[in-house]
Amino acid sequence: MESDVFFVDFKTQTQKDSKVDKLQKLYNKLQFNKNIEKDDKVAIKLHFGELGNDTFIQPLFIRQIIDNVKKTKGKPFVTDTNTLYHYKRHNSVDHLETANKHGFNSSTLNAPVIIADGMEGYNYKEIKIFQKHFQKAKIARDIVDSECMIVLSHVKGHVLSGFGGSLKNLAMGCASKKGKEDQHKLVQPIISKLACVGCKACVDGCPEGVISVKAYASIDYERCIGCNDCISSCPTNAIKLNLGNLDEFMEGMMEYVYGAVKDKPENKIIYINFLMDIIPECDCTPYSGKSIVPDIGIVASYDPVALDQASYDLINKASGIENSDLKENKESGKDKFKGLYSHINGETQISEAEKLGLGTKNYKLIKI
Repeated sequence: MESDVFFVDFKTQTQKDSKVDKLQKLYNKLQFNKNIEKDDKVAIKLHFGELGNDTFIQPLFIRQIIDNVKKTKGKPFVTDTNTLYHYKRHNSVDHLETANKHGFNSSTLNAPVIIADGMEGYNYKEIKIFQKHFQKAKIARDIVDSECMIVLSHVKGHVLSGFGGSLKNLAMGCASKKGKEDQHKLVQPIISKLACVGCKACVDGCPEGVISVKAYASIDYERCIGCNDCISSCPTNAIKLNLGNLDEFMEGMMEYVYGAVKDKPENKIIYINFLMDIIPECDCTPYSGKSIVPDIGIVASYDPVALDQASYDLINKASGIENSDLKENKESGKDKFKGLYSHINGETQISEAEKLGLGTKNYKLIKI
């Protein structure tokens, strides 16, 4: 079985063929409004971008989706969840201020902006999933309580998963702070005793206070939340990602995807991926790197697995941009995300999602 993936490219020559118009054509093709019932709460899940980042999906695209939902008797709201790391989206006050600075508010969107897991990220429901790594998934309560969901994802690279699209948006983005901690604990950092000089920079950089230094630094792994903030604080590169656990990390992420969508009918969720500003790292970083390939277009589907696979393939089909962080695999047909992160197979997450029955990697790309 193949899943339909609808595609609009960004070749534009007239006012009636703008990117917003193309998004409208894509939305019309999905016919999602017929699935929205009276008083359905419609969670429009996106990423507001960390303060300093500028490659998040722009508000005018979000407003276009909201205007469509408002033609029904549904109740749209725009949402994301608080971060595990301590910066400007760690609690709802800072998060909403950051969203507002980036143009996401009720005035621009004509819908409320709600942080789905509450003030400190602890408002969640435990969804029973009974999988390899997790028996329960701690999903943000307002995500669970919504009847419909529109998942809008900016596709880019990622330092832990190689690639980030709809599946990554669901896995981390729908998890409460405790849910993010569950997943990140699968890739807790490791310390090289030989490289550590005992400077205590990591002690100051640890938000949970779980690192101590005697002759060298050591981590209390029972209390470590896996945020990996200590890695960037170490001046000697003595602290590194546990690369041996990356496959398990992606398995755990996909189990959380399972939890995020488990109680919603398939026709109550659509997924839209924006293949533009395709940068090396997540929008969680307080900066935006240079795109690794030219802007491609927008793809959409009812199947997140097929959608992410199609996104991955379209990006790999493109040629890399010179003078970007993409140093290898610039040629058309080569794996761009492997070119960024040679130690990570970004497609692992897609395969794991397929194994969990979340969709199929087989797709039919339908250009509109």
